[in-house]
Amino acid sequence: MEPLIFWVFRRLFKRNDGRVTKSEADRFIVQQLRAQGADMDRPREVNHYLYLPSAEASRAAAEALRQQGYSVQEQPAANADQKPPNPFLVLATSETVLNPFAVQQFRELFERLASTHAGEYDGWEAAAKP
Repeated sequence: MEPLIFWVFRRLFKRNDGRVTKSEADRFIVQQLRAQGADMDRPREVNHYLYLPSAEASRAAAEALRQQGYSVQEQPAANADQKPPNPFLVLATSETVLNPFAVQQFRELFERLASTHAGEYDGWEAAAKP
């Protein structure tokens, strides 16, 4: 996430501890897509970043995502030597209509996979234009 975007999140959703909830961040991203003129009724490519601790965990999560219809790439995380304890990246892509229900569903799926495999879901991104 760009530092400026993080600063905006903190200013908009500042809590006593300065943290932003994941659901607040999801809502903000959807709002920003709308503000950039995105037609939210059209499917668009959505990328998800799931970091995992081992090749075995990466393979298992990737297979679960393929079964859910995601296109998946498994690769070492950028700067994997600096990314412990999760040096493996599963980049999952889908064509999705971004509505609150879809966002909640994929957030739950990726958070569950991260928890199951002792990894970290680092969020999602989508372009304003499909």
